[in-house]
Amino acid sequence: MLWTHSQPTPRPDGMHTIPCSGVDLVTIGTILTTGLIIDARLDARKLEATPTTLIERKFPRAGARIARRNGTYEFQIPKEFGPDAPCVNFTVEDHPEAYRADPSRPTLPLDLKVPSPSLPSLSKVPDAMYQYLRSSSCPQSIEAVIKSQKPMLYVHVSLFDDLTFIGVTSSHMGFDAVGTGTLLDAWTRLINGVSIDAIEGMPWDVQPFASFTAPTRVAKRRGWFDLGILSLMMFIAYAVWRRWRDPNEYRAFVRVPKSFLADEKRKIMEELKAKGSGEWVGSSDVLMAWWFKTALGYRVNDRSPFHLYIAANIRDTPVFLGQSTLETPYINNAIAAIRVPPLPVKAFHKKSLTELALHVRRAILAYNADLEGLRDTIRSRCANPFKIDFPCAPGGDYSFHTSWRVVGFGGLDFSGAVVGKQVKQANL
Repeated sequence: MLWTHSQPTPRPDGMHTIPCSGVDLVTIGTILTTGLIIDARLDARKLEATPTTLIERKFPRAGARIARRNGTYEFQIPKEFGPDAPCVNFTVEDHPEAYRADPSRPTLPLDLKVPSPSLPSLSKVPDAMYQYLRSSSCPQSIEAVIKSQKPMLYVHVSLFDDLTFIGVTSSHMGFDAVGTGTLLDAWTRLINGVSIDAIEGMPWDVQPFASFTAPTRVAKRRGWFDLGILSLMMFIAYAVWRRWRDPNEYRAFVRVPKSFLADEKRKIMEELKAKGSGEWVGSSDVLMAWWFKTALGYRVNDRSPFHLYIAANIRDTPVFLGQSTLETPYINNAIAAIRVPPLPVKAFHKKSLTELALHVRRAILAYNADLEGLRDTIRSRCANPFKIDFPCAPGGDYSFHTSWRVVGFGGLDFSGAVVGKQVKQANL
């Protein structure tokens, strides 16, 4: 018998390489688009020039390619960016008229008519909106990202006389929501004249999860299920059956006024105080409790266990070397999941908003108090980067909930790129 040994693929010339961590690979199949709508016409040349400077000098990892080499996924970062090695895929479409001049265009979220401005409302998401946020060349799968051999970051700008769409698309392995917000905040500061030297960047070689790959005991990820063959077959069969029963997927804008949330939170806090309780809830707890009570409350006799996971930012948690938090901006995936103990679906009909909000808050407090449990979860993920764990057992329901108000997308300031506005020249 003739044995052949394939030679390892060498590191590509002119590239730094960083292996993707197990935390990155959790989101390997997700392509994330962050869409912004600015109510002014922006200068496309300024929009394009500033992220190039920013990435080259402060966030070189943002200009990486994603590749698979020797059986491992990695970021490949050009040692020198230039025409043959761009740091971002930047595309522009110019529509020389007002957006609302064509009534066939999708209705903007702020233009949606709601029954009452003080009460929550739901409106259908127009799928055609994505044409203004992603170019036709933007990949929609990790396989397409790798095959393109282009930067993982795509920025698409659609210009109108009265507003500008900005779509920022990347593999979730390269950016999570907090990482996207970090880059966009730095981008807008540069647009508004802040010196590039005053902007804190991310070194290309930072690897905060490297310490979790050292040989150690392999702990189970908290709240996840390792299904055997029979359970896996049942899980798949149940998922196919549910897809067959309800094949439609619905997207909607859910508008929840801050005044509504504040009022509901006030009622809950007054109720707890009247009972002599020292517990408390946050606005996000009330929002989640209200949403799932609204979405699942009609299933009054359903005993199926419902598993809720809440995305949580690891950056500010002291789980890294020396029990420290991250000391540098970090754009790649750094997200864990808070597991809320499961409830039967019918509980969302029977339990009060107060009970449900407290259930969520208690889970968050327990998560924050168990740092070693979080470290074990990260160790498990890094030691088994391709292991598939499941969010529930067969017959259960689950949901992943994100609430990235901390990212502050609504506070981004693109005014420095408004056409005709003069801004003090930044030190680039």
